[in-house]
Amino acid sequence: MLRYVIRRLALAIPTLWGVFTVIFVLSYLMPGDPVRAVMGESYRRADPETIARVCQRLGLDDPWYVQYVRFLGRTARGDLGDSYVLEQPVRDVIGYRFPRTLQLMAGGMLVAVAVGLPAGIVAAERQYTWIDHTLMLLALIGVAMPVFWQAILAKMFLTQDRYGVALFPVAGYGGGELIYMVLPSLVLGTHLSATIARITRSSMLEVRSQPYIVTASAKGLSRWRVVLRHQLKNALVPVVTVIGLDVGYLMGGSVVTETVFNWPGLGRAVVAAIMRRDTPVILGTLLFGSLIFVTVNLLIDLTYALVNPRIRYE
Repeated sequence: MLRYVIRRLALAIPTLWGVFTVIFVLSYLMPGDPVRAVMGESYRRADPETIARVCQRLGLDDPWYVQYVRFLGRTARGDLGDSYVLEQPVRDVIGYRFPRTLQLMAGGMLVAVAVGLPAGIVAAERQYTWIDHTLMLLALIGVAMPVFWQAILAKMFLTQDRYGVALFPVAGYGGGELIYMVLPSLVLGTHLSATIARITRSSMLEVRSQPYIVTASAKGLSRWRVVLRHQLKNALVPVVTVIGLDVGYLMGGSVVTETVFNWPGLGRAVVAAIMRRDTPVILGTLLFGSLIFVTVNLLIDLTYALVNPRIRYE
């Protein structure tokens, strides 16, 4: 297993380099002037010499390839640079906002697993009944509905009395109080719960016809004991794979969710940085997100052996 882990970590290096290059090219080609964003209203009154000094201070007067090598070398040393606009190290921006994004992602994942896994199991056990059709219809709606639309509907019906019930705050972080986290977590986890429900149902039905399940039932074990102890354990590998892949969806969905609910996470930082063409923040936060995605997928691969001991790493 150690050789497998080392090989995967070695493959992560060119992956992250490719991500860095794509992000740098896209941020360089984006329309807008970062010098104008840094100077604000004073840009219009500033003389060309002042604008040139700001441009030189930020290193934007160098050719694109010089800027690329400078960013790449600095990132390789673990230095993500300073924000053009916030005038603080990018690692401090990530250090402040990532725990809040992680908190939101954990809430979304909790909702997704708590709703999707039981729904998939029940749908498989009640195949072709009205329960199965209802759960799969809801799952289809959950998969098809965009996150921003879910967020708008949730705010319309669950935050005020005019169209629904005022159960949750409209937006904000609220100092980390749990009540502020519930609605964004529900919105973020709904799409993933629908995917998990559909995958769980398919995998449970596939495993149900295996000989060892028939043998377990022939021994006189109760139906739910067979399902939970034998069928579910062997059906979990594709479900775990989907959960690992959907970590990327949770990070992408958090951008929309944090913006709609005014949540102070990395997603809002990325949106604000793109609006201001704050290249160090864009590069740092997206590269950090890519690193998290690669790490989570490696951990998911390693859990396969725990779920199914027949899996070996070579």
